[in-house]
Amino acid sequence: MTRVVGGVHPLVTADALGYAYPDGRRALRDLSLDVSAGEVLGLLGPNGSGKSTFLRLLAGDAAPGIRRAPEVDNPRARWLATDQPVFRRWLSGRENAAALLELRGASVSEARATAAAWLARFGLADDADRPAGTYSSGMRRRLALAIAFGAAPSLLLLDEPLAGLDPDGAAVLATALSGHRADGGTSVLSAHDPGFAAAHCDRVAFIVDGRCEATDTPARLLARVGVRPRVEIHFTEAGPEDASTLEGVPDGVHSAMWGERAVTLEVEDPRHALPDTLSWVLRAGLSVNSVDVRTPTLADAFLVLTGRRLAEDDR
Repeated sequence: MTRVVGGVHPLVTADALGYAYPDGRRALRDLSLDVSAGEVLGLLGPNGSGKSTFLRLLAGDAAPGIRRAPEVDNPRARWLATDQPVFRRWLSGRENAAALLELRGASVSEARATAAAWLARFGLADDADRPAGTYSSGMRRRLALAIAFGAAPSLLLLDEPLAGLDPDGAAVLATALSGHRADGGTSVLSAHDPGFAAAHCDRVAFIVDGRCEATDTPARLLARVGVRPRVEIHFTEAGPEDASTLEGVPDGVHSAMWGERAVTLEVEDPRHALPDTLSWVLRAGLSVNSVDVRTPTLADAFLVLTGRRLAEDDR
């Protein structure tokens, strides 16, 4: 029987999924994660954590530990845009896109029209008739995304879709993901950008060493760890070793972490805490060089919940 989560049935369920490369290295270790119908699910984790392997298994025909709902059991219902797209170098971007869409069953005219529309959306209209072999890595990425969204699969799988995209390209990707969801599609994407994941994913899964360590909405992940905003005050000269040398710690400051030339203050509300904290250090005779305000991100939540940093390289 299909398990129902929050009124929406899982489109794909990974249950204690494991995978090892031919050389014996373990890529996935008892990974358990549901992909709910109609959501955008983001996978966050360091390099080598198993995100790409998981996406490939979701796209494949059969893998022990993966169960699919009937609507995505047919391979034509799934599409994987890999992190290193490969095209026929001698064909143009337009020809590559149209050929792949025709292979999915579109008529010649439908494939050409869809290819033209999505190439334009991803900023490739002026380069559509150039050989794909002359494309930069960023252009190849945009071509792969144009084809993936043009294919309109029920389950869209994107491996590092932000790689090589400028801010305009990332904005187009965000709009395309929203449109795909509005049309009833489901998307799973891996990313290194916690800001993009927080803004555009319905849920985020933290993947470490081939396991899913936590999954929830971005807001609930941050609430679970109680990460507060931080005010970083940098000094022109070395500051005190700890806050005990300063009197009258301002209200709303929960903790202070001192460095040689800076203090990081965990605060309730930066707007209210900033004037008081600046006055606090100035009264102590410290010379302020700069002030930064950091709002909590999923990278902070990832560190608290997994004990690992997103930027580290596992292998």
